[in-house]
Amino acid sequence: MEHLPGGSGGVWRVEDPVHGPTVHRPTGPWTPAVHDLLTHLAKTGLDGIPRVLGFDDEGREILTYLPGRTISVDTESAPDQTLAEAARWLRRFHDAVRSYDPGPRAWRQTSAGFAAGQLICHNDTGAYNWIVDGDRFAGLIDWDQAGPGWPLEDLAFLCWSGIPLFRETPTTDAARRVRIAATAYGGVAPTELLDAIADRMQRASERIAAGIARADPGMLSLQALGEPERTRRRVDAFTARLPALRAALG
Repeated sequence: MEHLPGGSGGVWRVEDPVHGPTVHRPTGPWTPAVHDLLTHLAKTGLDGIPRVLGFDDEGREILTYLPGRTISVDTESAPDQTLAEAARWLRRFHDAVRSYDPGPRAWRQTSAGFAAGQLICHNDTGAYNWIVDGDRFAGLIDWDQAGPGWPLEDLAFLCWSGIPLFRETPTTDAARRVRIAATAYGGVAPTELLDAIADRMQRASERIAAGIARADPGMLSLQALGEPERTRRRVDAFTARLPALRAALG
């Protein structure tokens, strides 16, 4: 058994004689809904997702292991090709889930049904959850935050760390990569995406604070890293750069 970095409460890689490497993760009230979602996506033929295999003797979920590596967002930036592939994959995921309506379920962030324009989103599409093989985007992990959301917010969060915009990136390069992501996803203007990023990340800090207040283990682990104050500072800095980014987009 190998302990893997990331995850809420611990993630382990375990060799299985039938399935090969598998991932064992803690569960919560949201797990049945997430498993239904992943099962639906598997039936649509969507690639790049873990498959549900069941539970181990300690009650942890067992998922297939996606080979590759994650992006170290604090020290690297995904190449243009990887960013574009991630945005195109996200559109395929949203298309695959568009007709999926599970009704009110206990998701990690809410038990409400859909608001207008919502579908089931991943809600944690940061580059630290991308699986890459070389420069090829190979999939998305950590589905425990999935639940009702707006597709544009999924794309916005993907850009926050995938461009990245949470740290200071040269304006012309950041604007160019916003355009790459918008074009690859399709149907969204780069300026619309830029505005959605600021809104999404402001709400992210509020969700982290709410999770800490209800003692969510994942949010408490973020608190140990300086959240939600860290995200608030980053959003303030990004907001200050927005006029220059809009100008660069033309």
